[in-house]
Amino acid sequence: MDAKTKYGIKGAEDFLRSVRQNEFVIYLQPKFDTQTEKIVGAEALIRKQIQNKLIMPDQFIPFYEKTGIITKLDMFVLEEICKLQKKWKEEKLPLLPISINESRHHLKNKNHIVELQEIVTKYEARTDLIELEMTENTVIEDILVAKNAAESVKKLGFIVSMDDFGTGYSSFNILKDIEIDILKMDKTFFKDLEKNERARIIIETIVKMCKRLQIKTVAEGIETKGQMDFLKQVECDVVQGFYFSKPLTIQEFEEKFLKNMEKL
Repeated sequence: MDAKTKYGIKGAEDFLRSVRQNEFVIYLQPKFDTQTEKIVGAEALIRKQIQNKLIMPDQFIPFYEKTGIITKLDMFVLEEICKLQKKWKEEKLPLLPISINESRHHLKNKNHIVELQEIVTKYEARTDLIELEMTENTVIEDILVAKNAAESVKKLGFIVSMDDFGTGYSSFNILKDIEIDILKMDKTFFKDLEKNERARIIIETIVKMCKRLQIKTVAEGIETKGQMDFLKQVECDVVQGFYFSKPLTIQEFEEKFLKNMEKL
């Protein structure tokens, strides 16, 4: 047995064991309208809960990426979000857009669109409230494949976003070739923002460019009032980060936000 096969089996075994034992837990990090500071959505984040110990994704995601099992985890998260959307409908709670990560392994998988369609059909989910995130570095690996993948999921009604914008080397070329709905500026843009005039100029330029391209901008990792004041000034659309809220359990999210919102 070669190493790839060996670790692939280990990855599958680890994933299936975690599913059977209900170790995977979905957290939601709220997103807020920059101008009104009202909640407008959330990002789905995965954790492992083992014997009251919370295991962060950086401790298991790299292994799943290496073995290719990450695609199963992505589909698990999508199904959980579709279940959640159905639950909110039944409880007559407001429905908010939720973003979900899409691994690079999906891009060349010809069955991926079928898998997406099967899950959303099963739960009668609204795809216009599900945002699929591709990272900038993932797209750079093969822009043509990423372009085709984005077009395919948009035909199903999904929202398409590019995550970690600013961490790669071909950012603007990507925006030229791929029609995305949302651009998420990486948190590294906002480090020492108050003291870095060059960073402020770059961010303002990106926001203005995206408005002309009809792309919504999201700033992630926002932690200070100074950052918020600047993002309001340049009219960035959405923010997320500890300034407003840490990631919450689904129950915490529902109690803190949905049950206090006007019913839709």
